[in-house]
Amino acid sequence: MTFEKQQGQAHLRIIGLFALIGLVTSVIVFLRYDSPLAIDPILIFLLVAYPFLIGTAVYFYLQNKKTTATLQEEYYIKWYLQSFAKVCLTENDIQIIREELTSSILRLIRPALLNVYELNPETNRLEIVHQGGIKNLPDTATQGYAFGEGIPGWVMQNQNTVILADIAKEQYIQIDPWAKAMGFRSYAAVPVAVRGEAVGIIAMYSLEPDFFHDSNLLITQLAAQLYGLGLASRSSE
Repeated sequence: MTFEKQQGQAHLRIIGLFALIGLVTSVIVFLRYDSPLAIDPILIFLLVAYPFLIGTAVYFYLQNKKTTATLQEEYYIKWYLQSFAKVCLTENDIQIIREELTSSILRLIRPALLNVYELNPETNRLEIVHQGGIKNLPDTATQGYAFGEGIPGWVMQNQNTVILADIAKEQYIQIDPWAKAMGFRSYAAVPVAVRGEAVGIIAMYSLEPDFFHDSNLLITQLAAQLYGLGLASRSSE
């Protein structure tokens, strides 16, 4: 549990404690009256309105915390992508760029496994140039694909993004047996292009179904574009 989440829960408990104390105090004062006719109308109004007032206060408190957390997350993502962009434009070692690409996506999206493929022009095959996430993968998980073969080959050939919400339920798309055997549930892949031509893909697996969606996939697409710029600058040299 993060420090911000713990702090938010502590504040929520304090608000709940004050709400409970206020409500109990009002009920005690209400019970002290011998006759309902002697009860102060203002007290009756407070007893009715108090839960709504506290509920409104808690609601806006939670909304404010949610907005603050969203802004912090957006700043975190922006800062990470800016750092990765700087590496792509200044670093000469392509392996360091690949490591930064993998590290950035693992931190920002948190897939269980990430594979970076690039096209080998000599063999015309997609080959894994870097992996991150789960270790001790079977040998079949490190094999490449022929151009146009499988989902990775299709993603690169058509330069389209693919999202599979639940691998276990796929009946019409061929999934690698090793991915099913390891319990992966969802899959996503985006192409990497250099000067308009696809040169590779970034593929991600998750152990949770429906893990990938438009918002976190956009981060991968931006990282793929930056990586493409890095490859382009290396090839021009």
